[in-house]
Amino acid sequence: MSVRTKILIMCGGRGKRLGDLTEDIPKPLVKINDKTILENKIYQYQSQGFNDYIFCIGYKGEMIKTLIDQKTNISAHYSDAGLDAGILFRLNHAKDLFEDSVLMTYGDTYTDLELNALIKTHNNSDNEATIVVSPIQNPFGLVEFDKNNQVTYFKEKPILNYYIGYAIINKSSLDILPECLVNLPDGQGLVEFYKNLQQKNLLGCYYHSGLEATFNTKEELASAKNKMNRFYTAIVEN
Repeated sequence: MSVRTKILIMCGGRGKRLGDLTEDIPKPLVKINDKTILENKIYQYQSQGFNDYIFCIGYKGEMIKTLIDQKTNISAHYSDAGLDAGILFRLNHAKDLFEDSVLMTYGDTYTDLELNALIKTHNNSDNEATIVVSPIQNPFGLVEFDKNNQVTYFKEKPILNYYIGYAIINKSSLDILPECLVNLPDGQGLVEFYKNLQQKNLLGCYYHSGLEATFNTKEELASAKNKMNRFYTAIVEN
């Protein structure tokens, strides 16, 4: 079991789309039932043997530190790249805090992902990064057509795969990172970073079909709570 891999959690965003919920607290401290999403994440990772963490903080970062100190018993390291740093900048800023690779996850995403299986898959590949993908059903029929408006493709409600904000990333990939990407805002830099690795045939994926809950709005927060409640209710009943 690979328990030496550090987990890096992105906790620096402002969470503006949650409105008044994040006026006084950072997004990872929004509660899912009786615990913050950050506590839920840490406890789930600890149950798999992971105790060494990096928190990329920014907006109200001192509140993140206080929660970690008071409510967990983990080894915590902090990286503060500033309030307005994009995700890739935050990751690159923290690279001196981990060794060969790091397991990166967003602070507003919760899954029942088997982390050691993900790490093993990545370590058995030649990829510089392995991203986690989950299935989602598009609610519409997708259509493609040519310049003469003739339909060339039609598929009703296809199952698509999307990136869920988890990845194993080699430190060596950041050492060859094109500098023009580092300062791109929000998640743009990370997307371009992945595209750059994909073009070099150095980006792999890991398929996860289990629980995945994330939120950017109040509506998505309500959906995330329902997903988690249904999932853990089913576990108890079984």
